[in-house]
Amino acid sequence: MGTLVEITVIGRDADRVGAAISDAFDEVERVEGLMSRRIPGSDVSRINRWAGIKAVDVSAESLRVIRRAEEISKASEGYFDISIGALLDLWGFEGNGGRLPDKDELSEALHSIDYRVIRVDEEASTVELKKKGMCIDLGGIAKGYAVDRAFELLTSRGYRSMIVNAGGDIRVSGRKTSGPWVIGLQDPRDRSRIMATIDASEISVATSGDYECYFVKEGKRYHHVLNPFTGFPARQCRSVTILAKDALSADGLATAVFVMGPERGLRLIEAMEEVEGLIVSADGKIIQSEGLKGKVRFSN
Repeated sequence: MGTLVEITVIGRDADRVGAAISDAFDEVERVEGLMSRRIPGSDVSRINRWAGIKAVDVSAESLRVIRRAEEISKASEGYFDISIGALLDLWGFEGNGGRLPDKDELSEALHSIDYRVIRVDEEASTVELKKKGMCIDLGGIAKGYAVDRAFELLTSRGYRSMIVNAGGDIRVSGRKTSGPWVIGLQDPRDRSRIMATIDASEISVATSGDYECYFVKEGKRYHHVLNPFTGFPARQCRSVTILAKDALSADGLATAVFVMGPERGLRLIEAMEEVEGLIVSADGKIIQSEGLKGKVRFSN
């Protein structure tokens, strides 16, 4: 999934714990095999291959993730949109560091983006893209689902104290031996500094930011979290951290709120049950949802 995955489990039998962790890593790879558009034969690559032609049979898991993405798209008024694949390709963040596309290229790519014409048939277990040239990308949500699946596998083996972390998409339960799990939030303008910490248990945490994948051209930063309406990187936030029950939701909502910006994004967070968030705006201002206030410890 283009990131580092770390799994920590508290248990008495090292061999048994090690075997469970190995199986959890296998589960992450299995999810990647279903949902990466870069893997030939994956559900997502087949959906994209037949865009504008026919519906494609997919696994129940891919159907679930795409349906959840659709729900987040509706809740965010389209600021989160998995049909952004052609636009991502245009910017070229994968592999070569990125490029600045021209207006004609952007116009053509934007024409292919519209989550409303993704047809999900749960009874038939199919997904269809109604426009030729459409391309879905689950990079803004599937990583969270992979975290959930690894976490659920470990839970099924009887473990209750653990943390699964896939590049900042985190799900935790129980406690470590010395106290609660502590989640550090990186300063989006200083990679060496932890901006804040949160004690966490029985929760998922995901962060979307402009600092992990970007290039600078003529003094301007261009990052990979793109606005599906403009075709350019979203500019109103530096980072967004979401806390939710499951990592699937936290992952998708972090991207959605980042693109929406602080004002719209905070309204979305406050409107959702069991969701909290911390937003760092483009000018460095920190905004917290009501339920998170008093639970975050900020560094000096």
